[in-house]
Amino acid sequence: MHLLQEWFDAIGFLIDLALRLSLFLFAVAGAVLIFGRKREMVTEISLRDLSKLWTKEGTNEIHISKLSPIWRDEKTIAEPDMKLPDLQNSRATAFVNSVLQGPFFEKAPLQKAVCGQILKLLDQEGNCPSVVNLKGDVEGSWDENTYQILARTTLLDHSLNVAEQAIKLLSDSESFHVIPDTIVAALGHDLGKLESFRGYLYSVGEHPLTAGRPLGEIEEFLKLPRKNEIERAIKLHHKRPEGLLGKTLKKADQKARQKELEETVSQFENKTGIAQNKPSLPTQQQNSDSIAMESIGSSTKDNAAAAWQAQSDIYGESGEGIKVTNASEVPKLMDISTWFNAEQFLEGLKPYINKMFGRRFMAFSMPDGYVYFQAKVLEEVARKQAERAGCMEIATMAQKDPTLQRVLFTIVHQLRRENDIIARGLIKDNYFGGYFTVTRKIGDSMKGFYTPFHAEVFGSIAEMEQNKSDILRNIQSVKPYMNDEGDGDG
Repeated sequence: MHLLQEWFDAIGFLIDLALRLSLFLFAVAGAVLIFGRKREMVTEISLRDLSKLWTKEGTNEIHISKLSPIWRDEKTIAEPDMKLPDLQNSRATAFVNSVLQGPFFEKAPLQKAVCGQILKLLDQEGNCPSVVNLKGDVEGSWDENTYQILARTTLLDHSLNVAEQAIKLLSDSESFHVIPDTIVAALGHDLGKLESFRGYLYSVGEHPLTAGRPLGEIEEFLKLPRKNEIERAIKLHHKRPEGLLGKTLKKADQKARQKELEETVSQFENKTGIAQNKPSLPTQQQNSDSIAMESIGSSTKDNAAAAWQAQSDIYGESGEGIKVTNASEVPKLMDISTWFNAEQFLEGLKPYINKMFGRRFMAFSMPDGYVYFQAKVLEEVARKQAERAGCMEIATMAQKDPTLQRVLFTIVHQLRRENDIIARGLIKDNYFGGYFTVTRKIGDSMKGFYTPFHAEVFGSIAEMEQNKSDILRNIQSVKPYMNDEGDGDG
């Protein structure tokens, strides 16, 4: 009996051991099967889908530990295709080989790819003129002679000219780290002129804003860390740019235009054999900015005037345009520090912009980025500011008091020199305003005395234009009155 009991116990132990071993082997097989299937599932899921899982609260379908094998497997991470496109234009191809394949872009693969895509667009459509002649656009307001000369340069060539000038400027200042992003801006700053991307903004004279559309369709551009800075530099390249990138782009654009002007006139000389006297320009411009406008007029006086006009068109917003150097004409400045505040003064000017007084107006904006104020607006705001500060001598001054003219000149002088707010290329440095011809779509042209400001200091030019009345919308263009030598600017 005792032996029988021991035999049964031994059989039970073996059965139990067999069951445990079977369960263990089944568990191991199941685990291998389960984890093997999960890994297979994970290796097939895209990073885009994974990002949705990670951002979905309460989801724990995939544990972080299961992802590490994928991250360690370099073959599962696809590298972006940075192959540069094949181009038809020989100069664009040379730029790719010498610049994009050069040392500046060794550590900037995204910027290289973006530049390649921009050049592809320019290679396909960039044989169009590099300037626009639309009402409201800053280039559309240029003198006709300047426009016709610069229109001979294609958009592709102009873009490459700007890029080359930008490289030179940044290399001279040893700012090599900014070159890749600046070249993106240089090549793309005028993409809004491509016919396939022209739209509403282009039609109202906003070609710098239109450039954002083709750039936004380049996938690599959207990944650039300084994408917003590049977009802003392009937007402001005809106005007052910000930072090294923006200021370099504007200066490179101006220098490229100057070079294009010189080369076109030189080609005209060689073709026609005409070599008249070149106009005399200021000493500081004789080396790089000296140009000949023989295709425009026959006399030295005509050529000089045309040369000055070209300088004003190209450099008008940077203060490098027309200047008067006769020191005897400069009014005496006054001490207005006890009551004048530039920021408060500008705030006082804002309510007058595009405001109608019946059928009259005292200040108006234009799509090319300027706001024109009548002198009486500056006078009224100055009086109010002086009165608030307790300076009754200024507040109660008679309208025709010569001292009041000095006050206005001092205010404009300070805004011009210290704040760079006045559109210096449109009025002489020795005056606080100038005479302008206001051309209307319907009705005769008008002559008026205005002080031009850069519009961006007052806010969005687009919003200002939207708030215009029909009377103000009737204004087609505003240009300096060229025969006002005897009119006595204030």
